Amino acid sequence: MTAKQLARRTGLPFDACRNVVLSLAKRGFLHCLNDEARRSRLYWLTKQGKLCQRQFCRDQGIKLPPYSLPEMDWELYGWVCYSHRSIIIKTLSEPLQPADIKRRARVRHPPLAMSASNVRDVIHLFQERGLVRPLQHRKCKHMRYELTELGQHCQQLLNQAEELL
Repeated sequence: MTAKQLARRTGLPFDACRNVVLSLAKRGFLHCLNDEARRSRLYWLTKQGKLCQRQFCRDQGIKLPPYSLPEMDWELYGWVCYSHRSIIIKTLSEPLQPADIKRRARVRHPPLAMSASNVRDVIHLFQERGLVRPLQHRKCKHMRYELTELGQHCQQLLNQAEELL
């Protein structure tokens, strides 16, 4: 998760959550999966962090579901976690045109300020990174886009993070 996702999960203000995450990372409980990122830095538990988590859950009587870190390009995933990009990935459940993506995204996130041009720009960036592929539909003059396997994997991880929130 990113610090922003953790802030939503815990109800802490983002700045406070970011400071706690950085403090836990300095103490060796968390490590950053995408060190090169300036935004949307992803954090995961270290061995020491997992031990503390298990002990805390045991003390509180909480059943901890098993979860291991999946194989992923974490730099790419962190890039996808950024605002509009994550919303577009989560919205692409079937082949869609940019205008349809925008409409569905705005239904999911009403305060969202995004145009079809914004979506087209992001889609082209997704294409360059192998997250989406274009589909030419015979009846439509505009290109539709669908997620590649890598895009589906990113979507699955984003949805799992959202479920935790």
